[in-house]
Amino acid sequence: MNRIGIVLVVVAGLVAAGLIALSAWQIPAPTVAVNKVIPDDKLPK
Repeated sequence: MNRIGIVLVVVAGLVAAGLIALSAWQIPAPTVAVNKVIPDDKLPK
């Protein structure tokens, strides 16, 4: 049980570190507009 607890703590720490890194990362907004023509056949009726 001791090893399982250590593994769980390590995994929780990695998840927390990943969440902190993603929340602090300044991802720039897209600068290129995407225009795609969708035919009427593809739209639901």
